[in-house]
Amino acid sequence: MYLSICIVCRLCKNCVKNMYIFILLKCSFHIFFRHARMFLEKGEQRIGRVYKKAVYLQYTDATFRQEIEKPKWMGYLGPLITAEEGDTVVVHLKNMASQPYSIHPHGMSYNKSNEGALYPDQTDSAEKRDDAVAPGKAYSYIWPLESSHAPGKDDPNCLTRVYHSHVTAPKDIATGLIGPLIICKKGSLDVHGEKSGDYLYALMFTVSDENLSWYLDDNIKTYCTVPAKVKKDDEDFIESNKMHSINGYVFGNLPDLSMCMGNKIHWHLFGIGNEVDVHSAFFHGQVLTNRRHRTDTVSLFPATFANVQMEADNPGQWLLSCQVNDHLEAGMQAFFEIKKCFPNVHKPRPFGAVRQYYIAAEEVIWDYGPTQINQYTGIKLEDDSMADTFFDNRDDRIGGKYKKVQYVEYTDDTFTKRKERTPEEQHLGILGPIIRAEEEDTIKVTFRNKASRPYSIQPHGVQYSIEMDGTLYHNALEVIEPLPAAMVRPDTTFKYEWVVPKAGGPAAGDPDCISYLYYSAVDPIRDTNSGLVGPLLICKPKTLKSGKQKNVNKEFHILATNFDENLSWYLDENINRYAKNPKTVKKDDEDFELSNQMRSLNGYMYGNLKGLTMCKGDKVSWHLYGLGSEGDIHGLYFQGNRFLYRGTRKDTISVFPHVAHTVIMEPDSMGTLPFYQYICYNELRRVIKNKCKQSKIRSNNPDNSNKNIVFSTGQTQTYTWYIPKTAGPTEEQEECSVGAYYSTVDVNKDFYSGLIGPLVICKKSLLRKLGLKKEIEEFALLFTVFDENQSWYLDDNIKTHVKNPPSKLKEDPDFIESNKMHGEYRTNTFQLTVLTTVLNIAKRLSNAGKVNECVKFLKFTVFGELKCVLTVQVYQ
Repeated sequence: MYLSICIVCRLCKNCVKNMYIFILLKCSFHIFFRHARMFLEKGEQRIGRVYKKAVYLQYTDATFRQEIEKPKWMGYLGPLITAEEGDTVVVHLKNMASQPYSIHPHGMSYNKSNEGALYPDQTDSAEKRDDAVAPGKAYSYIWPLESSHAPGKDDPNCLTRVYHSHVTAPKDIATGLIGPLIICKKGSLDVHGEKSGDYLYALMFTVSDENLSWYLDDNIKTYCTVPAKVKKDDEDFIESNKMHSINGYVFGNLPDLSMCMGNKIHWHLFGIGNEVDVHSAFFHGQVLTNRRHRTDTVSLFPATFANVQMEADNPGQWLLSCQVNDHLEAGMQAFFEIKKCFPNVHKPRPFGAVRQYYIAAEEVIWDYGPTQINQYTGIKLEDDSMADTFFDNRDDRIGGKYKKVQYVEYTDDTFTKRKERTPEEQHLGILGPIIRAEEEDTIKVTFRNKASRPYSIQPHGVQYSIEMDGTLYHNALEVIEPLPAAMVRPDTTFKYEWVVPKAGGPAAGDPDCISYLYYSAVDPIRDTNSGLVGPLLICKPKTLKSGKQKNVNKEFHILATNFDENLSWYLDENINRYAKNPKTVKKDDEDFELSNQMRSLNGYMYGNLKGLTMCKGDKVSWHLYGLGSEGDIHGLYFQGNRFLYRGTRKDTISVFPHVAHTVIMEPDSMGTLPFYQYICYNELRRVIKNKCKQSKIRSNNPDNSNKNIVFSTGQTQTYTWYIPKTAGPTEEQEECSVGAYYSTVDVNKDFYSGLIGPLVICKKSLLRKLGLKKEIEEFALLFTVFDENQSWYLDDNIKTHVKNPPSKLKEDPDFIESNKMHGEYRTNTFQLTVLTTVLNIAKRLSNAGKVNECVKFLKFTVFGELKCVLTVQVYQ
């Protein structure tokens, strides 16, 4: 089947009429209105909310006269392209804009004449015509959807992909040229879309950087009232052009996300952009299925895609928002409405237990380092070279103690007797009490606000009526504002009621309980930085006994976040209480701001978190949480032990804002371990000689043997690492899993100096041991920004390579940026040629009489052309 799509690229000249971008109709959060003005108000040196952009539009035929209108919710996205396995998509692109553009797909097959991407790929002029379509010209792209690119057997029926212009991809995409592409299994589509769903929505979460647009100068000239005053390198001007949008709309202005109760919805979500584009898309009041696992929040990164399923069974107008603090504040929010279209459709009542909790918000004095010692160095926190930034208490510094607010559990609704924490709960730190429930249970939380300002409780992972939503925002369907649940005033009480729907708990293959957060959301940024956050577990039926998990020996909860005390409601009080000379404090001073950014686990820093004690062989359930802003991407490393996560054995896992994971560990390495390949059953030896100028080198140890070994220049050290079965891949994993080895004397400086290597652990295999298993060629690729400013050899490199360096060179922002090396440069490409491997595999298939398989293999390796060379080129 051939699907012919006619698309034109033209300028969005009337953005107000067509509402392609950033129109302010209402502000979803009252508290964020002041931030909306920064992005949306027009002025002498501000563009405002309307921008000239380039967009993909669809037409009925090659005359490009009659446009096919797309749904309003698509914003400035290009038209939706769908294809099944075996289809061929033909796109006739006519460029009616003023800049060369192209169209490049993700997830489709193509040869070099249909790639639509400009880069030095050593193709001839005939194969370059697709790379850039000049203004006024046209080109037809042909993309087959072969089985190798279609959804696999364990995938959903359809997968989310995108297409975009790829002449200068970052600028083209920032200008507006991107759209959704949905690829499906054969037989999954009908004339209305995917058969298994009633509605399909494609949503792009991005910080659309208009500073990178090809039309920035045009927009300044057209929309700034005094264009001559504009300084394009001014930080505030740059920030005003970063639009934190969903499909090109901000602050709740995305239109027409509506559905009927009982409908099955497919949300096709994707992220695009830069390093700030880390997104946590939170669907209030709903339970979603993502990759066969339950959730209500989906993590997105640049060029990552998700197909999330939802049954619309909870009526109301609901908030959809990115929970990354900076993005939430800057307007990355939308609304979706679930309507009661059919009178006979109703939501079944839960038949489980009723679980009652009594929780208060109380103001406390919190110490991030109660032992006053850096437990990793043994040095006092205020004297430690790393910790003193945060713990030095002087005239204009607060130190390590702060007034905060915490969720505290009580025994009943009189709120007179606290429920004391057990020894097993001491590790919770600043976290509130653990709320646990099973599928079909009802959770009732009586909340008493004993603090001095309004707070609330907003849960993840459960369903509730709109009247029970704990987030303060404007809801056009509600008569009373603010809703009592969203703003519980001091010295008042509110009773929340939440339900765990049937099939809303752990899925097949999940642990007994999956992890979520609850938090205060009157102002979700300032409330959480002030301390109001706690764990919530949703469990399989009959897995709780007396309110606790019965199939594990230990249960630990870890929140990794940067508590930014600059954003706390109590900053001024903390300055007056703890700074020795409060009048000397400058709240906008960068060093002062840094001193209040407390990077902690459960509110403790530098090894001060206690209570993480277990026995060898225990079954331990770890519940890991993220919270915060763009910088709160945390990799949690369990040194010396591995855990199971969704059928995969690992020792490191990443957490992101408002996303949580449950992992199961059976510890087999004893001792006090920091919480921060090979063949199974074998022993691996490595001999390292330190030939560096740096006096000490220490290597990481995957099994905790020979731990903390530091050796000096010229010294040779032999490491012995034992590889037990529990360190290897599980049955569900591929044959080998990958990790790394590196030096840990100073983790940052050692790494940026170059000390890292690939470490591969494989299942036991006789063929591999004999060197006969060679069908798969292996390459190790490290994607990182090597920050040479943090290398031990920065001074050496300046002395060697910089002529007449100025005295303050290392403080120069341009110099600092120039030393952040983003992998391979465009002019330094290299080739990974696997000709021998291709020929050997083809020869084996041919000798075995598998001619058809041989032909298919050769076609797969060369995109349909009968050549025997596969060249992969890597670019920055």
